[in-house]
Amino acid sequence: MRLLSILLLLFISTALTAQKTTPNRTFDLKDALEQKLISLDVEGIGGHQGESLKLLIKNIAGRYIRVRVPLGQLMEPSDSALQTLVVAEEQLVSVNSKTEKEVRLKTFCTQSGDISPQAGSGFAVGSLAATQLCSLLKYIADNNKTEDYDAQSAVWCVMNKGRGLGGISDRTLAKFTADLLGKELPGYKIRYETVEEVPGRRAELGKAMVVEGNFRYYLEKDEKTVMVLLDGEGKLIKQISKEQVMVAGEHRSSMRLEVYNLDPGKYIVRMQTKAGKVIKDMEVEF
Repeated sequence: MRLLSILLLLFISTALTAQKTTPNRTFDLKDALEQKLISLDVEGIGGHQGESLKLLIKNIAGRYIRVRVPLGQLMEPSDSALQTLVVAEEQLVSVNSKTEKEVRLKTFCTQSGDISPQAGSGFAVGSLAATQLCSLLKYIADNNKTEDYDAQSAVWCVMNKGRGLGGISDRTLAKFTADLLGKELPGYKIRYETVEEVPGRRAELGKAMVVEGNFRYYLEKDEKTVMVLLDGEGKLIKQISKEQVMVAGEHRSSMRLEVYNLDPGKYIVRMQTKAGKVIKDMEVEF
């Protein structure tokens, strides 16, 4: 019995020692580079969403390793005029000793307004994106929305503080993004002009064309009302609706506001009495 106990202890000790001495075979991409386990070439395929980057990974570690390309990994362009891209889906790549492997990565743009990368554009591994963006990317990947254009709009909302949530037509994605940013989900949607992504040109949403939504308000008594549009500082821009007498009670009005001739920014849609008393304001951003 004593001999059996000694053998068991020796077995456990050997197993623990083996665990400590067995080298880790899975490395994050940046760690593998820093430890000189791999050499890496990264170039654009053309564009910024979908399969937009090609990685050529060469194992120089002298042993088999796995390389993890994490979701949220930022890829920095060699030309600062181009967009910084962020990896949209994690990939685990197995690479044998002294061999090369080509990997294609799905990405999003993090900088609307910068130039969409052309095929052959050079990139380098940057830092990992902030927690907020990584949380959004995980939600997008888990819900199979990586190929949706709304997903790119959501990334721009997180990365570019002036980007309005109303541009995300997918309401579940819009709600998640709003919660992530600590904002209320707007009661309107924005329709933009269609702009095709062209590598080598600036990539962003087209000009806002129409803002559509519902406007709810309550009247304590019958009133003659009118809807107007103000700029962010409260200056009157134009009258949106005709004057009409509305009876006391709760009302819900549809709103369709053409904004193609307005500059991007924050505005206020206001329902007021003919005399100018404010009934309700709704902030609109496009």
